[in-house]
Amino acid sequence: MTPTLEKAEALVNSIAAKIPLVEKTDLTVLAEIVQHLEELATLENLPRAFSGLAERTAKLVEHIILDEVSFEGGVKKLGQSLEKMRAAVATFRERSEAGSRGDSTGDYSTREATEDDAGEAEESGDLLVKFASKQQSVLDDFEAASLAFEKGSEEARDSIRRTLHTWKGEFGVLGLQAYGSLLHQVEERFGNDELEGESLLRLRDLLGQKLVIFSTGKAPRITTGEIDFVFNVSADTGTASQEREVHSVEKKGDGSPDERVPTLGDQAFDGDPTLMGDFVSESREHIDRAEPLLLELESNPTDRGKLNSIFRACHTIKGIAGFLGLREVSHLAHSIENLMDLARNGELALEPAHIDVLLEGIDCLRRLVDAVEKALSGGEFEIPSNYVELCSRLASPYELLHDGGVVVEDSSHKAGDAPVDRGGATQDDVGVAQRKEKGGDEPKVGRILVEAGKSGGGDVAGVTVSQNAAKQRANVEETIRVPVRRLDHLIDAIGEAVIAQSMVYADPAVQTLQDLTLRNKMAQAGLIMRQIQELSMSLRMVTVRGVFQKMARLVRDLSKKFRKEVEFITEGEDTELDKSVVENIGDPLMHMIRNAVDHGIETAEERRAAGKPERATVILRAYHKAGSVFIEVSDDGRGLDKDKILEKAVNGGLCGNAEGLSDQDVYRFVFAPGFSTAERITDVSGRGVGMDVVRKNIEALRGAVDINSERGRGTLFTIRLPLTLAIIDGMVIRLGNERYIIPALSIIESIRPEKNQVEKVAARGELIKFRGELLRFIRLKQVFYGREGTDAPQDGIAIIVEDVMGRRVALLVDE
Repeated sequence: MTPTLEKAEALVNSIAAKIPLVEKTDLTVLAEIVQHLEELATLENLPRAFSGLAERTAKLVEHIILDEVSFEGGVKKLGQSLEKMRAAVATFRERSEAGSRGDSTGDYSTREATEDDAGEAEESGDLLVKFASKQQSVLDDFEAASLAFEKGSEEARDSIRRTLHTWKGEFGVLGLQAYGSLLHQVEERFGNDELEGESLLRLRDLLGQKLVIFSTGKAPRITTGEIDFVFNVSADTGTASQEREVHSVEKKGDGSPDERVPTLGDQAFDGDPTLMGDFVSESREHIDRAEPLLLELESNPTDRGKLNSIFRACHTIKGIAGFLGLREVSHLAHSIENLMDLARNGELALEPAHIDVLLEGIDCLRRLVDAVEKALSGGEFEIPSNYVELCSRLASPYELLHDGGVVVEDSSHKAGDAPVDRGGATQDDVGVAQRKEKGGDEPKVGRILVEAGKSGGGDVAGVTVSQNAAKQRANVEETIRVPVRRLDHLIDAIGEAVIAQSMVYADPAVQTLQDLTLRNKMAQAGLIMRQIQELSMSLRMVTVRGVFQKMARLVRDLSKKFRKEVEFITEGEDTELDKSVVENIGDPLMHMIRNAVDHGIETAEERRAAGKPERATVILRAYHKAGSVFIEVSDDGRGLDKDKILEKAVNGGLCGNAEGLSDQDVYRFVFAPGFSTAERITDVSGRGVGMDVVRKNIEALRGAVDINSERGRGTLFTIRLPLTLAIIDGMVIRLGNERYIIPALSIIESIRPEKNQVEKVAARGELIKFRGELLRFIRLKQVFYGREGTDAPQDGIAIIVEDVMGRRVALLVDE
């Protein structure tokens, strides 16, 4: 056996030994395989077909590393290619040992060792790749000519005609008749002056997106909807016809429009109920994370981090649902995943129409998960009515567009650093590659450098491995799932322990204890118990971010429903509240937000007439203050009509007359049951039910709500809530022989008043002056009738306390 064959066999065997070690989370092994394949492709005196197979396999591995092909599918193809190379090397060895090396390695007649019946397809794929690699500059020139044509340039008209004619011929040579037919129609209409620049730009965008897939060696089909998109034919005026299909890319479960939607029959739940329950809770977490990210993508549709996060969430739901046999859930998650995959791979620029259908998909997915939970409890598994239609729309993203889109840019250029460092490419080479990458239809910098021969795949693979490793080294908090009931039992037990400890400390025997060592030990135990109590209370604390994110979606949907431009701003999303408070604050906030958008915000015409910007603002804010959490809902709309509210209150018997009522007193009438000043009742609000529910729910949480409004300027709702519903600290006070506890968070200060510091004021009772402010002075013994206690203010203690809305009074106690 010749040295070349020995080297080839050693490299193939080394690759075979590394394939079982390949892992998705560690690309180092793949980088080594690329180096071996590149070395294998450069060995001399081996057949061209064998070298070509090694080169194609090396490119395949590079695509896997760059996450441009499916990891599982790519590794499977890698294994198949390796088997072909091993068979070829075995054939070489047999013929070499038989003494016929010249024939056996020169013509490589054992074609089946490296090429099967898919050979022609691979050759066709190579042609597609080469064709796509040359089209970026052509697309750019075509776009520039189209823009110039809109301005009346005759030179641009000639350039467009030549490009269309060339494209038509090239697609015909490739055997892509549907593309050729489309270009023939465009050319003919353009020649007859029946086409505007908008259609030319749409054609450029469509071809740009298709050529991205061409670069992988596959030719996607063109549908009737995409042809109508080019010619600006809307769905309601366009003719329904069959989809035209070219060299079709068929993949099971790729979400293409013709993929069969699962039959909507009765869902069988024959799996482990525990697994199903875990699936429901985990899926809801993924959905809750994905929805706000989609809303943020509206303003920044190219954010790769958010695109990847949404993709991973849907991918996880799809995988688990498939494992559990939940066909409908798996299929819908897969449809969303496919659309997100197009966006994150730069094949589709997300437009508002895409965000809308994705949000509908998330809503439908949430209803399906709810249906699973219902079925687990013995109920019926109900499929949402829009399920089939929604899956179809998700599978046809290009047909959703009404405005021309562009391919998303990839802003990551760091893969060009390593080739420069290793001497394989210059900074100029990297600069050229980066400019190509910014064009939108080119692959990443690393791949451009490899294809241009400026760097080896191993260099790019190495830096990609480093980038992935750096991502994996990011701080990741380890978590463990604990049922809420266990957590509640733990907190209750700690609460009982704190109370028991307080009883021990209050025992007279302990109070008179003379043993200092024992007292110190008890103090240390008390400190530890205090820390445990604080830790247990923090376990129940969660941020309001989840609730605020749901309000963002609500505002978006309502603003579209009422055709109002509304900017929704959230502040203080990381403010923490007790879990039970957060769970129950959603409904009150929803009612307030709906009222603000429906009735508070004016129409665009009314805002222009009032000298306001057309875009209204709704602000949802949370913050800590005075030991409580405040949540504010404000808008810059029309404000509350005080006179109208008062008139309605008098007519409804809520008050006898308006004398002595402050603005705050009047505004509080809106919380009365059935009270409404809305001129119209909508399906969103106006029946006078919502605000009554708001007040009751907030008071049930030991909170309070207040209103401030200015006619024509806007309204501010302020909710004040306790930090936690668990154990709270208190100060023990004495009144005669009785003991009472005042929450420590409500106490501002304790003072011993002077004799002349308390005065009586007509109609207001006793007042005390405290730091320049007159406060009500309340003798606690008069509140609790029959109780003993001091009468002289100077003999007692005045405790300044504050209620949930910041109102202060002074309470006179003995000590």
